[in-house]
Amino acid sequence: MRQTLTIALNDLRIFLVDRGNIISLLLVPIAMTLIIGFVSGGSTDSGPERVRVDLLDMDQSELSREFTAALREANSALALCPLDDAEFCQIGDDAEFDRDWALSRLQEETSLAAIEIPAGFAQDVRAFRSVKIIFWSLEDSIAPGYIQQAVEAAIQQINGAVVASMVGSEAIASFPGVNLEAAGREDLQRVLYDRAAGLWAEESVAIDYQLSGQPETPTAFQNLQAGLGQSVPGMGAMFVMFTVFGGMTALIEERKQWTLPRLATLPISKAQLLGGKILARFTLGLLQYLIIFLVGALLGMNFGDDPLALVLLALTYTLAVTALSFALGTRLENESQASGLSLLLSLILAPLGGAWWPLEIVPEFMRAIGHISPVAWAMDGFTALLFESASLADIWVPMVVLLAIALVCFFLAIRLFRYD
Repeated sequence: MRQTLTIALNDLRIFLVDRGNIISLLLVPIAMTLIIGFVSGGSTDSGPERVRVDLLDMDQSELSREFTAALREANSALALCPLDDAEFCQIGDDAEFDRDWALSRLQEETSLAAIEIPAGFAQDVRAFRSVKIIFWSLEDSIAPGYIQQAVEAAIQQINGAVVASMVGSEAIASFPGVNLEAAGREDLQRVLYDRAAGLWAEESVAIDYQLSGQPETPTAFQNLQAGLGQSVPGMGAMFVMFTVFGGMTALIEERKQWTLPRLATLPISKAQLLGGKILARFTLGLLQYLIIFLVGALLGMNFGDDPLALVLLALTYTLAVTALSFALGTRLENESQASGLSLLLSLILAPLGGAWWPLEIVPEFMRAIGHISPVAWAMDGFTALLFESASLADIWVPMVVLLAIALVCFFLAIRLFRYD
């Protein structure tokens, strides 16, 4: 173990005394992380992104309009079509606003959800009969659950008023000396319903949603947090590859300089020698991750609820990339091959795996192809941790895949390694 550590420390010292390596380890990754973070975070004055939701009001009653108003209050980013801006809703002149129209727009992904308020909605609610609002949605990471949450919030407001009116009328009717006829009880229930609905709309208790838990932060800062959620793990994964894949070139240089053959004459095993080389590059990869994540931390980035899972995911990804690097580098013949392959692999595996943009925006077959890259598995885990409040138990699949890649590649690296 001592020999392995000595070899690793010596390689680290050689790497860090080179000023060019420091620039590639610090300045370029930080700059790229900030640029991608600002770009993917969007413009600071563009406001919240609007989402098209088709609303079919088959009842056209006062209560259905109250439901629509509650839906708007629940989420102001929802554009309710065809009620809102026709240009944004992409509505043609000959559109027929029926169920077929709404479902066809969902299939074409023109809208991300559709809501149908059935005929007789108000009558059924006033009569305290069960009634269902129909909801269709393209529920995935492009159209997350906030659409359904807004619908449920609007429905809850109506249900709450209904329950309050029923309980209130029954409580009043139970008072001694109070004898309400059917018509009188119905009038009382309506009065109580209207009063409960009005109180609910006043929102005495509400949620002020802030992206990073900082209520005083401006929109520009919130936009940056969303961008950093993509750029920090994405650029971290890409520059870890750049740094670790450099080990392929270093191996070839040491062969040409007869450093490896001389090391072979020392009383150390092949496993100790290769272990030291691997440990050095693995450490540099973790250092690269640390630098980029520190940039995110300084900008107030939200790292999710499970920092241990975040660290373990970074460790397993770096281990997989290090193993892949040494498995490939053991049979390369010269520095040109190594540097060319390093650059080619990094620039293919990074965007293919979602380091530059989320895989959710590409077609389904490209997502499947993208998971050829270890970057995709790492980004799956980071996205779940940063955006979905996932824990270690939720990202075990990406971690197992990355560990499997590491084990297979390390086995190949040891079998194929040669001194000259």
